[in-house]
Amino acid sequence: MNIEKIREICLSFQHTSEGIKYGDQLCFMVMGKVFCSSNTKNLDKVNFKVADELFEEFCDREGVIPAPYGGAKFKWAQVTSYDVLTDKEWNDLIKESYELVKAKLPKKAFLKTDE
Repeated sequence: MNIEKIREICLSFQHTSEGIKYGDQLCFMVMGKVFCSSNTKNLDKVNFKVADELFEEFCDREGVIPAPYGGAKFKWAQVTSYDVLTDKEWNDLIKESYELVKAKLPKKAFLKTDE
């Protein structure tokens, strides 16, 4: 896995865009809400949202920590190296993050873009 493959996964989802936010974060967003990010100075660390019930156990894995800057409060994890996860895990976890963030968005936001 690498940042280009992460980018391909993220941009394969509907209503997804990318951009730089917070000064140095490469962010992948669904309807403007971040679901995956990486610091532009250290692209091998990737942050994404994890389901509440999986967060503690996931962060107990070697190479996975609660995301910095209060991310743990909102159940965001940081994977500190690409080789910590298999390609399938990367795909599944990023999709899960996308779905978790998308589920919190108002449904009417998607109606306008699907017309």
